[in-house]
Amino acid sequence: MSDYAVPQNVFAETVATHMQRNNLIPGVIVLKSDRSIGVIPRHKMFERLGKRYGVELFLRKPIGELESELEVTPFILKHHLPINVAVKLALSRSEGSIYDPIVVEYEDGSLSLLDMYVLLLTQSQLSTNLSGIISSLNNIETILANGMAGASTLNLILESMGLVVPYHHARIIMQHQHDISALASLKDTVLAAHEPLERNDVYRSILSIKQPLSLEDVRVVPTWTGADAPSITRSWMGIPLSNQNGTVGLVTLSRFTYSPFTSNEKELGLVFTRYISALMADLANRAKKTRSYEKLF
Repeated sequence: MSDYAVPQNVFAETVATHMQRNNLIPGVIVLKSDRSIGVIPRHKMFERLGKRYGVELFLRKPIGELESELEVTPFILKHHLPINVAVKLALSRSEGSIYDPIVVEYEDGSLSLLDMYVLLLTQSQLSTNLSGIISSLNNIETILANGMAGASTLNLILESMGLVVPYHHARIIMQHQHDISALASLKDTVLAAHEPLERNDVYRSILSIKQPLSLEDVRVVPTWTGADAPSITRSWMGIPLSNQNGTVGLVTLSRFTYSPFTSNEKELGLVFTRYISALMADLANRAKKTRSYEKLF
Protein backbone atom coordinates (compact mmCIF):
# COMPACT_ATOMS: atom_id res chain seq x y z
CA MET A 1 0.00 0.00 0.00
CA SER A 2 1.01 3.59 -0.54
CA ASP A 3 0.75 6.45 1.94
CA TYR A 4 1.61 9.11 -0.63
CA ALA A 5 -0.47 12.19 0.21
CA VAL A 6 -0.06 15.88 -0.56
CA PRO A 7 -1.86 19.14 0.36
CA GLN A 8 -4.16 20.46 -2.34
CA ASN A 9 -1.89 23.45 -3.05
CA VAL A 10 1.08 21.32 -4.17
CA PHE A 11 1.75 21.69 -7.90
CA ALA A 12 0.53 18.84 -10.10
CA GLU A 13 3.97 18.76 -11.73
CA THR A 14 5.50 17.73 -8.39
CA VAL A 15 2.98 14.90 -7.99
CA ALA A 16 3.41 13.70 -11.58
CA THR A 17 7.21 13.63 -11.23
CA HIS A 18 6.99 11.65 -8.00
CA MET A 19 4.65 9.07 -9.52
CA GLN A 20 6.80 8.73 -12.63
CA ARG A 21 9.74 7.86 -10.37
CA ASN A 22 7.66 5.41 -8.30
CA ASN A 23 5.74 3.12 -10.63
CA LEU A 24 4.08 1.13 -7.83
CA ILE A 25 2.19 4.11 -6.41
CA PRO A 26 -1.47 3.67 -7.50
CA GLY A 27 -2.34 7.33 -7.03
CA VAL A 28 -2.26 10.20 -4.58
CA ILE A 29 -4.40 11.26 -1.64
CA VAL A 30 -5.17 14.99 -1.77
CA LEU A 31 -5.51 16.59 1.66
CA LYS A 32 -7.95 19.48 1.70
CA SER A 33 -8.17 22.44 4.07
CA ASP A 34 -11.53 21.27 5.47
CA ARG A 35 -9.95 17.94 6.51
CA SER A 36 -11.75 16.06 3.76
CA ILE A 37 -9.73 14.17 1.17
CA GLY A 38 -9.68 13.67 -2.54
CA VAL A 39 -8.10 10.88 -4.58
CA ILE A 40 -6.41 10.99 -7.96
CA PRO A 41 -5.79 7.53 -9.49
CA ARG A 42 -2.52 7.23 -11.38
CA HIS A 43 -4.14 6.16 -14.67
CA LYS A 44 -6.72 8.95 -14.62
CA MET A 45 -4.12 11.59 -13.83
CA PHE A 46 -1.83 10.75 -16.74
CA GLU A 47 -4.80 10.15 -19.03
CA ARG A 48 -6.06 13.71 -18.38
CA LEU A 49 -2.63 15.28 -18.65
CA GLY A 50 -2.16 13.47 -21.97
CA LYS A 51 -5.28 14.95 -23.49
CA ARG A 52 -5.34 18.21 -25.45
CA TYR A 53 -4.20 21.17 -23.33
CA GLY A 54 -3.85 18.86 -20.31
CA VAL A 55 -0.28 19.93 -19.51
CA GLU A 56 -1.03 23.62 -20.09
CA LEU A 57 -4.18 23.57 -17.94
CA PHE A 58 -3.05 21.51 -14.97
CA LEU A 59 0.65 20.61 -14.78
CA ARG A 60 1.79 23.92 -13.30
CA LYS A 61 -1.33 24.45 -11.21
CA PRO A 62 -2.20 23.21 -7.71
CA ILE A 63 -3.10 19.51 -7.65
CA GLY A 64 -6.46 20.46 -6.14
CA GLU A 65 -7.58 21.83 -9.50
CA LEU A 66 -6.89 18.53 -11.25
CA GLU A 67 -8.63 16.66 -8.45
CA SER A 68 -11.73 18.84 -8.91
CA GLU A 69 -11.63 18.29 -12.67
CA LEU A 70 -11.51 14.48 -12.35
CA GLU A 71 -14.27 14.33 -9.69
CA VAL A 72 -13.18 10.97 -8.29
CA THR A 73 -15.16 10.01 -5.18
CA PRO A 74 -12.84 8.43 -2.59
CA PHE A 75 -13.80 4.84 -1.83
CA ILE A 76 -12.87 4.24 1.81
CA LEU A 77 -12.73 0.87 3.60
CA LYS A 78 -11.67 0.07 7.18
CA HIS A 79 -8.37 -1.76 7.44
CA HIS A 80 -9.75 -4.74 9.37
CA LEU A 81 -12.24 -5.88 6.70
CA PRO A 82 -11.67 -9.44 5.43
CA ILE A 83 -10.17 -9.48 1.95
CA ASN A 84 -13.13 -11.27 0.35
CA VAL A 85 -15.52 -8.67 1.78
CA ALA A 86 -13.30 -5.82 0.57
CA VAL A 87 -13.22 -7.31 -2.95
CA LYS A 88 -17.00 -7.67 -3.03
CA LEU A 89 -17.53 -4.06 -1.96
CA ALA A 90 -14.90 -2.69 -4.32
CA LEU A 91 -16.38 -4.56 -7.29
CA SER A 92 -19.80 -3.05 -6.55
CA ARG A 93 -18.56 0.38 -7.68
CA SER A 94 -19.62 1.90 -10.97
CA GLU A 95 -17.88 0.69 -14.12
CA GLY A 96 -15.90 3.90 -14.50
CA SER A 97 -14.35 3.70 -11.04
CA ILE A 98 -14.10 -0.04 -10.44
CA TYR A 99 -10.30 -0.07 -10.86
CA ASP A 100 -9.61 3.11 -8.92
CA PRO A 101 -7.38 2.57 -5.88
CA ILE A 102 -9.07 2.00 -2.52
CA VAL A 103 -8.49 4.27 0.46
CA VAL A 104 -7.72 2.14 3.51
CA GLU A 105 -8.47 3.83 6.83
CA TYR A 106 -6.65 2.71 9.96
CA GLU A 107 -7.83 2.94 13.53
CA ASP A 108 -5.64 5.97 14.26
CA GLY A 109 -7.14 7.86 11.30
CA SER A 110 -4.17 7.42 8.97
CA LEU A 111 -4.83 6.55 5.33
CA SER A 112 -3.22 4.46 2.61
CA LEU A 113 -4.01 3.71 -1.01
CA LEU A 114 -4.41 0.10 -2.14
CA ASP A 115 -4.22 -0.84 -5.81
CA MET A 116 -7.32 -2.80 -6.86
CA TYR A 117 -5.09 -5.20 -8.80
CA VAL A 118 -3.15 -5.99 -5.63
CA LEU A 119 -6.38 -6.69 -3.75
CA LEU A 120 -7.60 -9.08 -6.46
CA LEU A 121 -4.20 -10.78 -6.61
CA THR A 122 -4.26 -11.31 -2.85
CA GLN A 123 -7.73 -12.87 -3.04
CA SER A 124 -6.42 -15.24 -5.70
CA GLN A 125 -3.49 -16.22 -3.48
CA LEU A 126 -5.91 -16.97 -0.64
CA SER A 127 -7.75 -19.38 -2.92
CA THR A 128 -4.45 -21.07 -3.74
CA ASN A 129 -3.67 -21.30 -0.02
CA LEU A 130 -7.03 -22.99 0.53
CA SER A 131 -6.06 -25.79 -1.86
CA GLY A 132 -2.83 -26.24 0.07
CA ILE A 133 -4.73 -26.34 3.35
CA ILE A 134 -6.98 -29.15 2.11
CA SER A 135 -3.86 -31.11 1.27
CA SER A 136 -2.44 -30.40 4.75
CA LEU A 137 -5.66 -31.59 6.41
CA ASN A 138 -5.46 -34.84 4.46
CA ASN A 139 -1.89 -35.28 5.68
CA ILE A 140 -2.96 -34.58 9.26
CA GLU A 141 -5.73 -37.18 9.05
CA THR A 142 -3.26 -39.76 7.73
CA ILE A 143 -0.77 -39.03 10.52
CA LEU A 144 -3.46 -39.28 13.21
CA ALA A 145 -4.76 -42.54 11.73
CA ASN A 146 -1.25 -44.03 11.86
CA GLY A 147 -0.83 -43.16 15.53
CA MET A 148 2.46 -41.36 14.88
CA ALA A 149 1.39 -37.81 15.72
CA GLY A 150 3.46 -35.53 17.93
CA ALA A 151 4.66 -31.96 18.36
CA SER A 152 5.36 -31.53 14.63
CA THR A 153 1.75 -32.51 13.87
CA LEU A 154 0.46 -29.80 16.20
CA ASN A 155 2.72 -27.28 14.48
CA LEU A 156 1.31 -28.35 11.11
CA ILE A 157 -2.27 -27.88 12.36
CA LEU A 158 -1.54 -24.43 13.80
CA GLU A 159 0.34 -23.29 10.69
CA SER A 160 -2.49 -24.46 8.41
CA MET A 161 -5.07 -22.72 10.60
CA GLY A 162 -3.06 -19.49 10.47
CA LEU A 163 -3.46 -19.34 6.69
CA VAL A 164 -7.25 -19.03 6.91
CA VAL A 165 -7.62 -17.64 10.44
CA PRO A 166 -4.66 -15.24 10.72
CA TYR A 167 -3.32 -14.64 14.23
CA HIS A 168 -0.22 -13.26 15.89
CA HIS A 169 -0.18 -15.65 18.84
CA ALA A 170 -1.76 -19.02 19.59
CA ARG A 171 -1.96 -20.88 22.88
CA ILE A 172 -3.50 -24.20 23.89
CA ILE A 173 -4.60 -24.52 27.50
CA MET A 174 -5.34 -28.02 28.75
CA GLN A 175 -7.02 -28.99 32.00
CA HIS A 176 -4.25 -29.72 34.52
CA GLN A 177 -5.05 -33.42 34.65
CA HIS A 178 -4.41 -33.85 30.94
CA ASP A 179 -1.06 -35.41 29.97
CA ILE A 180 0.88 -33.06 27.65
CA SER A 181 4.37 -34.46 28.27
CA ALA A 182 4.66 -35.44 24.59
CA LEU A 183 4.45 -31.75 23.70
CA ALA A 184 7.21 -30.58 26.04
CA SER A 185 9.04 -28.98 23.10
CA LEU A 186 6.04 -26.65 22.68
CA LYS A 187 5.92 -25.47 26.29
CA ASP A 188 5.31 -21.86 25.21
CA THR A 189 2.30 -22.90 23.14
CA VAL A 190 0.74 -25.72 25.16
CA LEU A 191 0.06 -25.04 28.84
CA ALA A 192 -1.43 -27.15 31.60
CA ALA A 193 -4.02 -25.15 33.55
CA HIS A 194 -3.07 -24.83 37.23
CA GLU A 195 -6.63 -24.10 38.29
CA PRO A 196 -10.11 -24.85 36.87
CA LEU A 197 -10.72 -22.92 33.67
CA GLU A 198 -14.11 -21.91 35.03
CA ARG A 199 -12.45 -19.46 37.42
CA ASN A 200 -11.74 -17.14 34.52
CA ASP A 201 -14.91 -15.27 33.51
CA VAL A 202 -14.05 -15.29 29.80
CA TYR A 203 -13.14 -18.99 29.82
CA ARG A 204 -16.29 -19.83 31.77
CA SER A 205 -18.41 -18.19 29.06
CA ILE A 206 -16.78 -20.37 26.39
CA LEU A 207 -17.25 -23.52 28.45
CA SER A 208 -20.87 -22.58 29.06
CA ILE A 209 -21.88 -22.02 25.43
CA LYS A 210 -19.47 -24.72 24.12
CA GLN A 211 -18.80 -22.53 21.10
CA PRO A 212 -16.05 -20.10 20.04
CA LEU A 213 -16.15 -16.70 21.68
CA SER A 214 -14.47 -13.67 20.14
CA LEU A 215 -13.71 -10.30 21.69
CA GLU A 216 -13.42 -7.48 19.17
CA ASP A 217 -11.34 -5.33 21.52
CA VAL A 218 -10.13 -6.70 24.84
CA ARG A 219 -9.48 -3.15 26.08
CA VAL A 220 -13.20 -2.55 26.50
CA VAL A 221 -14.01 -5.90 28.15
CA PRO A 222 -14.26 -5.40 31.96
CA THR A 223 -13.70 -9.10 32.70
CA TRP A 224 -10.53 -9.31 30.61
CA THR A 225 -7.60 -10.14 32.87
CA GLY A 226 -5.04 -11.25 30.33
CA ALA A 227 -6.49 -14.72 29.81
CA ASP A 228 -3.08 -16.31 29.18
CA ALA A 229 -2.58 -14.01 26.19
CA PRO A 230 0.25 -11.56 25.41
CA SER A 231 -0.19 -8.13 26.98
CA ILE A 232 -0.38 -6.47 23.55
CA THR A 233 -3.41 -8.54 22.52
CA ARG A 234 -6.18 -6.46 20.96
CA SER A 235 -8.64 -8.85 19.27
CA TRP A 236 -9.03 -12.33 20.76
CA MET A 237 -10.85 -15.60 20.21
CA GLY A 238 -11.20 -18.69 22.39
CA ILE A 239 -12.32 -22.07 21.01
CA PRO A 240 -13.22 -25.06 23.22
CA LEU A 241 -11.36 -28.36 22.86
CA SER A 242 -13.80 -31.21 23.41
CA ASN A 243 -13.94 -35.00 23.26
CA GLN A 244 -16.39 -37.67 24.37
CA ASN A 245 -15.71 -36.76 28.00
CA GLY A 246 -16.54 -33.08 27.54
CA THR A 247 -14.35 -29.97 27.30
CA VAL A 248 -10.69 -30.73 27.97
CA GLY A 249 -9.16 -27.37 27.15
CA LEU A 250 -9.15 -24.24 25.03
CA VAL A 251 -7.39 -22.87 21.98
CA THR A 252 -6.84 -19.11 22.21
CA LEU A 253 -5.87 -16.88 19.28
CA SER A 254 -4.62 -13.32 19.69
CA ARG A 255 -4.28 -10.48 17.23
CA PHE A 256 -2.13 -7.55 18.26
CA THR A 257 -4.08 -5.07 16.12
CA TYR A 258 -7.79 -4.25 16.10
CA SER A 259 -9.02 -6.88 13.68
CA PRO A 260 -12.12 -8.70 14.97
CA PHE A 261 -12.55 -12.39 14.17
CA THR A 262 -15.40 -13.03 11.74
CA SER A 263 -18.13 -15.69 11.99
CA ASN A 264 -16.48 -17.52 9.09
CA GLU A 265 -13.18 -17.57 10.97
CA LYS A 266 -14.96 -19.01 14.00
CA GLU A 267 -16.27 -21.88 11.90
CA LEU A 268 -12.84 -22.51 10.39
CA GLY A 269 -11.28 -22.37 13.85
CA LEU A 270 -13.67 -25.11 15.00
CA VAL A 271 -12.54 -27.35 12.13
CA PHE A 272 -8.90 -27.13 13.13
CA THR A 273 -9.53 -27.49 16.86
CA ARG A 274 -11.25 -30.81 16.17
CA TYR A 275 -7.92 -32.05 14.81
CA ILE A 276 -6.15 -30.67 17.88
CA SER A 277 -8.67 -32.48 20.11
CA ALA A 278 -8.04 -35.72 18.21
CA LEU A 279 -4.28 -35.23 18.57
CA MET A 280 -4.52 -34.60 22.31
CA ALA A 281 -6.72 -37.69 22.78
CA ASP A 282 -4.24 -39.80 20.80
CA LEU A 283 -1.28 -38.54 22.84
CA ALA A 284 -3.15 -39.18 26.10
CA ASN A 285 -3.99 -42.75 25.08
CA ARG A 286 -0.42 -43.47 24.04
CA ALA A 287 0.90 -42.05 27.32
CA LYS A 288 -1.56 -44.23 29.26
CA LYS A 289 -0.46 -47.35 27.37
CA THR A 290 3.19 -46.49 28.02
CA ARG A 291 2.57 -46.18 31.76
CA SER A 292 0.69 -49.49 31.82
CA TYR A 293 3.54 -51.18 29.95
CA GLU A 294 6.14 -49.78 32.36
CA LYS A 295 4.18 -51.11 35.34
CA LEU A 296 4.31 -54.62 33.90
CA PHE A 297 8.07 -54.52 33.82
